Parts: sequence; C-alpha cells; structure tokens
Amino acid sequence: MKKAELTYIIDDDNIFVFVLKKLLEKNENFVQVKDFKNGEDVLDILEKNSEFPDIILLDINMPVVDGWQFLQKLEELPNKEKLKVFVMSSSIDVADVEKSKEFTTVKNYISKPINQEKLNELLSLL
Repeated sequence: MKKAELTYIIDDDNIFVFVLKKLLEKNENFVQVKDFKNGEDVLDILEKNSEFPDIILLDINMPVVDGWQFLQKLEELPNKEKLKVFVMSSSIDVADVEKSKEFTTVKNYISKPINQEKLNELLSLL
C-alpha cells in the first residue's frame, strides 16, 4: 500500500477534523497531516508551489471558499495533474457525486462518516 507523505484536510467541522486526524495518525500510511478551515489558504500554498500534498481530503460545504469553488480554482493551476482530491461530504445527493466527477483532480467521492476501511480504499487509489 502506498504512503501519503503529506495529506491536507480541508473542512470547517472541528469535531470531524479531530476524529479524522486521529484515524489518520493511527494509520502508518499517512505520514504528515495538515488541516485547513477552507480552501483559500490551500490555494495560496498551491499557487506559490511551496508544497504539494499527496492527498487532499475536501469537504464541500465550507465558508469563504467552499469545496466547489476550490475545485474550480484548482482546475486553473498548471500543475493540477499532481493533485489527488477526495471529496468528503455528508451529502448523498447523486447530483453532488456526479458534479465531483467533472473535475479532473477528483479521484473519488467519499461519504461521511469516514472509517479506517474507507481510508485504506482511498490509499489503494493513489
């Protein structure tokens, strides 16, 4: 199974982020994890080419820059092919799942809650 040296969590739900980070820390295949409350700070990092995560775990509903806005801006980056985004949402709306497939950086849509099995499945897609 491939290791994710750097993983970004972009989600404004503090409790969900806390639990997800604990799950990731228990899994030896996730080395370093950083979390962000919205996509704006991550876009700044990516636009400056200062670092590139192996995985971005992205929520859809957030303040400032939501998941859809983040994905649209991500599509404009010249180095977007390096990125692997996994949309995480409590929404099971088929329209959201289908919309996520429109973005080349999105590798999969994962419904919350997240468990160890879903994380292992995610790693298998790297």
